[in-house]
Amino acid sequence: MDNNPKVFISYSHDDTEHKLWVRELATQLRHHGVDIILDQWDLRLGSDLAFFMEQGLSKSQMVLCICSETYVKKSNDRMGGTGYESTIISQPLLTNANTNHIICVVRNNPNKDVPIALGTKLYIDFSRDDDYYGCYKELLERIYDVDLTKKPVLGESPFNSINAQEILVQTELEAIKYLRSSLSDIVTFNFTNNDGKFTIGCGSYEFVTQWSRAGGTSIHAYRDSVLKLGYIELNTEYPEIDELDNFDYTSRSRSINENEVFVLINSFRNFAAIKVLKVNNSLVTFEYKIYC
Repeated sequence: MDNNPKVFISYSHDDTEHKLWVRELATQLRHHGVDIILDQWDLRLGSDLAFFMEQGLSKSQMVLCICSETYVKKSNDRMGGTGYESTIISQPLLTNANTNHIICVVRNNPNKDVPIALGTKLYIDFSRDDDYYGCYKELLERIYDVDLTKKPVLGESPFNSINAQEILVQTELEAIKYLRSSLSDIVTFNFTNNDGKFTIGCGSYEFVTQWSRAGGTSIHAYRDSVLKLGYIELNTEYPEIDELDNFDYTSRSRSINENEVFVLINSFRNFAAIKVLKVNNSLVTFEYKIYC
């Protein structure tokens, strides 16, 4: 398989939350070298939907089917775009061709069903958010044809180049635990890990937050990985865009109390506001909003 496998994501537009979840998964896969084809990025107003599906599926080495309950129903009933994609995807099944290029992911699907045409295929169960990291690792290993179910080979020195590369890959996998690409969300993470860094947003709207221990209900925030950090003492409200200039951007770091809001500016001159909700030992919970 190519170093950057091309993967088409087939899913149904169940609701906004489901679409955001699919985009978050796609963003993380691209972060790990998977060339994702996703309608939210690659389909524009006025584009031919059927042509996009046909071209996307024909150019892809693999197809990732997000099997929500709605997706399965539309696929089985051949309804709408999902049904059309399913018709194209299932053609190899009808001709007894190899279908190992199809990966089923179960999400928002209480009965764990997959489309009838794919009914004998194993799936990866992303139903529980608590299991996300393990499932994501399994998915990434499948895309890159890494089969960890075989008997392990006899170990080598941990200092040779092959094992060093495996350690690097594991480090990259760990990194997704400190990444959230959505424009607004609530995050809880251990700031004693990953050098205290947690990345929010993506592209020109990406911000690397950085934290360290302060007092019992406060935490230090830093501007080391962004352009500027703005602070107004005791401010607990998200600012409007025309209020962002009111913040003091002169300090490298600030001690932020629970419920206080501070602002970050990145190198693209975009803004993010962050509200510290809870500081508990080595954990910080914060809410953020990226202005765009």
